[in-house]
Amino acid sequence: MTFAFTITEQAVFNGVVRGMVYGLVALGLVLIFRASGVVNFAQGQIGAFGASAMAVLFANEGLPYYVTFPLAIFTGVLLGALTELLVVRRLFNQPRLLLFVATIGVSQVVLFLQLQLPTIDRDVAFPTPITNIWTIGNLSVRGEHLVVLVVVPALVGVLAFLLQRTRFGLAVRTAADRPANASLSGIRVKAVSTQVWAIAGALAALTALIAGPVLNQRTSEVSVALGPDLLLRGLAAALVGGMVSFPLALVGGVVIGVVEMLVLINNPSTPGTDTLVMFVLLVVLVLLRARAQGRDESAWSLAPRSRAGATELLRHPMARGTRYLSVATLLALGLVLPQLVTEPSRLNEYAYILVFLMVAVSATILTGWAGQISLGQFAFVAIGAYFTAYYGQSLGFVPSIALGVVWGVGVAVVIGIPALRVRGLYLAIITLGFALAVSNYVILLPRFNTSFTGFGSRLEPPIIKIPGIGEWDLASDKQAYYYLCFICLLGVILLVSHLRRTGIGRSLLAVRDNDQNAAAYTVSPTRMKLVAFAVSGGIAAFAGGLFAARNSTMIPDFFTPGESIRVLAVSVVGGLSSVTGAVLGTLVIVGLPIVFNDTPQLRLFGSGIGMLILLLYLPGGLVSVVDSARHQLLALLARRTGWTPRAGRATDGVARLSTRSARPEVDAAAPLRIDDVKVRFGGLLAVGGASLEVRPREVVGLIGTNGAGKTTLMNAVSGFVRATGHVEVFGTAIDAMPAHRRARHGMGRAFQNARIFGGLTVRETIMVALEARQRSLLLPSMLALPPSPIVERHKRSQADEIIAYLGLGRYADTLVAELSTGTRRIVELGALLALDTRLMLLDEPTAGVAQRETEAFGPLIKTIQQELGSAVLIIEHDMPMVMSISDRIYCLEAGAVIAQGSPAEVRANPAVIASYLGTDERAIRRSGLAADERLESDTGVDHSSRA
Repeated sequence: MTFAFTITEQAVFNGVVRGMVYGLVALGLVLIFRASGVVNFAQGQIGAFGASAMAVLFANEGLPYYVTFPLAIFTGVLLGALTELLVVRRLFNQPRLLLFVATIGVSQVVLFLQLQLPTIDRDVAFPTPITNIWTIGNLSVRGEHLVVLVVVPALVGVLAFLLQRTRFGLAVRTAADRPANASLSGIRVKAVSTQVWAIAGALAALTALIAGPVLNQRTSEVSVALGPDLLLRGLAAALVGGMVSFPLALVGGVVIGVVEMLVLINNPSTPGTDTLVMFVLLVVLVLLRARAQGRDESAWSLAPRSRAGATELLRHPMARGTRYLSVATLLALGLVLPQLVTEPSRLNEYAYILVFLMVAVSATILTGWAGQISLGQFAFVAIGAYFTAYYGQSLGFVPSIALGVVWGVGVAVVIGIPALRVRGLYLAIITLGFALAVSNYVILLPRFNTSFTGFGSRLEPPIIKIPGIGEWDLASDKQAYYYLCFICLLGVILLVSHLRRTGIGRSLLAVRDNDQNAAAYTVSPTRMKLVAFAVSGGIAAFAGGLFAARNSTMIPDFFTPGESIRVLAVSVVGGLSSVTGAVLGTLVIVGLPIVFNDTPQLRLFGSGIGMLILLLYLPGGLVSVVDSARHQLLALLARRTGWTPRAGRATDGVARLSTRSARPEVDAAAPLRIDDVKVRFGGLLAVGGASLEVRPREVVGLIGTNGAGKTTLMNAVSGFVRATGHVEVFGTAIDAMPAHRRARHGMGRAFQNARIFGGLTVRETIMVALEARQRSLLLPSMLALPPSPIVERHKRSQADEIIAYLGLGRYADTLVAELSTGTRRIVELGALLALDTRLMLLDEPTAGVAQRETEAFGPLIKTIQQELGSAVLIIEHDMPMVMSISDRIYCLEAGAVIAQGSPAEVRANPAVIASYLGTDERAIRRSGLAADERLESDTGVDHSSRA
């Protein structure tokens, strides 16, 4: 067997020219990324609007090229500047992920405006300034090729010079890296940002005008040619340049163009092969980029959060009644609708709303709960639909849809693997590539195209049989099809709503909010991310199987990336993290256009304008409006009836909360032994061969100056940074273990920032830590099967015991994000109790808390440590506190241990005095309340009886 691979001079030349077009797209993306730190999803659409405007003026009005060209460039400049003024400027200080989503909304709005342009009367070839054709040897060089070869390299040089050699470039770089310092230096940061976006708009328009002729597009096709496919290739080229280098981005574009052209000429009969190759290349580039950039610490801030005061109202007796009333109203409406609307085509459309709502619920799990933004959710729908149709040729409808779900779960897990390394912007890029690969390649495979025309998938009649009741043909009986979708939707909503209240749901949100803390609480971030993709992909594929029964023939146009963007719009408009938000968003974005005679303009207006308005003015989505109204109603009822929430009860001891019936006075092995641990960050040696030991039931302090390597050493022990050397916990070597497995060996960690999980309540946070005692299982959690119900009741009871012991009863249902720093510190201690930890690693537990709280924290920590019989390694800058509770102390300097011994010995050590303590006694000893005073936080939590 031989494999012939054809390479021709013309193919390579055409690939170079195409690649320069891709490089030109990348230039605009790199420019915006360098200035704003965001990927501008609207870049292609801004250019497409300019090209469409030029096509209208050229074809309809007969205006010459040299008149329409500057007008098209001006539209790009105008749209770019307006985007910055109206959207970017308002969101400038928000996380880049939110701004990226906003650019998706901008692209929808620009596309809506584009559809308002007049229809093109004459469909002619897209104009080019040079129409000559030259033959050079075996090459055919057209005028548009020459334009690209001259203009694109010149633009690269101009942009590189502009940003590197001019005052404007210095202002751009300074404003991007240090906006506060730039303002102090007299740089008008906002004006610079507007100028950059205007230049990027001009580049977008120029790209469209150059790309049209090169891609052999006609005036009616140019907007299609500049869609997600071109953006995908531009992103790949930009990633080759690391999102910062213009020359490397151009080189990347050229390489991509040549590879694509060679793939096309060697696989002419397999459509979409080039897109598949681009997707694989994009995944590789994104992973390399993520590795070079390091860990993505950007917060997920799109999830709606309730007000602290409103959570108490959820315990009002009428709170459940309002929820039941809302559900009953929607149920009644859904059941009665088919009796009011008898036209089959309308019922088919209403059934589509239900199917789309299932997809939106699946996106809630992936994007809202797990924080994995996806631009490819509808690709899972396509997989479920096409595999259902494929197996339906030989099997019944029910087995076929089940197999489609299996395929959806499997593919989702594979796509979720990159999510173990990246999230946010880069994961969105990967899922966009996945959506294009599915729509342009996978569903065009011959096995799926079984229609009479050879294009699309023909379905066998989907039959539902229930023995003893009846038989329904879903293709012809649209009322039966509607009710099937309605019943399936109810089932999906019930399953997902129940899942949120289980350990799986809490763990997903914990990983979303703070994956390091989740790992420290024994939750595997890897497992939870893959669970999110699997469940989300399975539900979307199930919706796809139902969608397959909607039409006798499916075509790829049903599953374009635009549908995935609509799913994201539904999530943002309705409200992330909430099934109710998915319902509201679907009714607004999908339901209203269908009710009012669905048109592309109406769809885009709802998704684009709606998304932008919600992001700019109501980030919590429509669900936050509903929650606010509900809380106001409950507050009114509480005032009228004199209702007040019941205070939590207190307990006297904590030892009985442990799962271990008895603790030996002295463990056989040391709780912690560190030997010659080294940590490097590039060429910097952060920890240089540190060794220390923590003995049973001992409190060991770790002191040193800022930057001495204390936290880095603790991170190395916890498994959050790569290190060499040897680490043992209770005699077990944990060097090769990931963080969550290290935590399962009895090690509990409290972090310096005390962020924990902002989207969870205090009770839910404690219950996440209780996963260490009994792990939640996926299928029992989803289906409410044993042992899940019993385990959940037991965890809630244990969490309430810990909350009562720490005096946190009034905050049990309050979101952690709404708590003061001191109260969050106490919640962290509660989580350590829930972990049943035998070794507590505390990183500056008094950082950010008031002086009086600091003086009481020491006795509280000591009390818990003594009652549980745990060992403690504590990093602390508060010398009186750490000296008073520590049995021994280690002092670090430049990543190495310079002293160890009892507190008195270390305090008198000359090396410690010279390095850290100094000779001024007043700097060591502070006046104020005695260290044995008890903690009474600024939020009113009284611990005087605990210590």
